[in-house]
Amino acid sequence: DNTMIHGNLQGVDYFKHRKDEVREWLAVEPIDMRENLCVINFRGGEYKYVPSFFLPKSYWENAVSEMLKTNILMRFEVHTDDAEEAVKFFPHYPIVQNMEINWRSIRYAKYLILSNSSFAILPAYLGNARRIIAPWGFGRFNLGEWHLKQNYVAGWDWLDRNNKIWK
Repeated sequence: DNTMIHGNLQGVDYFKHRKDEVREWLAVEPIDMRENLCVINFRGGEYKYVPSFFLPKSYWENAVSEMLKTNILMRFEVHTDDAEEAVKFFPHYPIVQNMEINWRSIRYAKYLILSNSSFAILPAYLGNARRIIAPWGFGRFNLGEWHLKQNYVAGWDWLDRNNKIWK
């Protein structure tokens, strides 16, 4: 019927009323995640060339420090599209660059630290993580303002540039 759907349709409000169905539709083989493992979703790729998008090292350090308040024995594993860049930020953590494993790990993680990339929104939202830390302002963290307000997910901890958590 020549209907065109165009836009940035990644907000959870589009499907939150059918969350269980979406979980079913996007079912993937579960991956066993340790109780004290936090998955870090690090976005490098083209983001590293866009200063307004690429998250600073301080965001990652502050998010890790904040997550350690949850469990001082927390271990971290980095899931990324850019292992070469990730190792610069996380030289002491295991790094995984495999889209399928990254998606499943984010989906089944018990603890998450997210980048400002839409890749992780859906698996994180569909999962049952006990705690999720994400950059306040999402795509405009570095500018200190919200962009793509549909990316706000209630229940996540939003870490701002001043190291303050917003619920």
